[in-house]
Amino acid sequence: MRLLIVLIFLLTCVWDVAAQHPIDVQRKTAAGEHFEALVTYEKLPKRRVNAGAQLAAAKSAWALGLAQRAVEDFEAVLRKYKLSPSEQARIFLSRGMIEYQEGKYRVSALYAERLTSLLEQESPLRSHGWFLWGESLYQLGSFGAAAKKYDLALAESDETSQADIHFRLGKSHILLGDLEKAQAHFEHIPLGHERTPEAIRHLAEIALEQQRYAQASFWLTKGKQEYPDEFLDSWVDYALVRAAHFEGDMEKMQELRVEAEKRYPPSDSWLTLLSASAEESFWSQSLASDESAGEEG
Repeated sequence: MRLLIVLIFLLTCVWDVAAQHPIDVQRKTAAGEHFEALVTYEKLPKRRVNAGAQLAAAKSAWALGLAQRAVEDFEAVLRKYKLSPSEQARIFLSRGMIEYQEGKYRVSALYAERLTSLLEQESPLRSHGWFLWGESLYQLGSFGAAAKKYDLALAESDETSQADIHFRLGKSHILLGDLEKAQAHFEHIPLGHERTPEAIRHLAEIALEQQRYAQASFWLTKGKQEYPDEFLDSWVDYALVRAAHFEGDMEKMQELRVEAEKRYPPSDSWLTLLSASAEESFWSQSLASDESAGEEG
């Protein structure tokens, strides 16, 4: 990190200082050229620095992992310039996210609270504040309080944010023991979203917990079909064996067991449980058949 700062300083001494403008910093930040943006910012004469340039520099510093440098620039902008409520709110959101990334969840919650208090009208920006507040509370183990903030975030969110909020609500309600609500939120996550494989797995877990084995099998099979890489693990096969057991499908159980024994090492704990579950089912089925034959005799 120190080396990066030294490089920026050296380049400001070497590169041409003429024809540098505040807008150049903003353009480079917007283009993702964060190192160049910081170098350009450092070359600006102090009298030419404006709020836009310093905000862009803060964002680029953050993107480069220079969290403390970003914090200093964000705080300087708040002190030096007269900003609109939405501009202040965006800085509070950035500050809160930095604190969250640093693991300072109580501080990130405070910035989220400042943001939501500052904006009087519902908006996607305020939704981000509610969501950050919820995320902070979730990390602090306050799942009920987090769910309330996620609900507020969902009510004000735009379409692009809704799947992530539904996912976090689903996770929160699992931890709160409300599986019906968790299921409803996971089912709102569309196919193709990055959270979808996890959501499908949770839906399968909920169905197993509620002894809805046909539905568990449906979700696990769908996961394997749509996201084969994410569902290539022994727990999935174990869960499918359990579902087949309670559905009385011995043939499917045997197929799953044979394939699993080819795929996973003997030391795999889920394979051990899978084999034990299948064995128990076969013995139970055999015993039931023997008893039935005895009664007929």
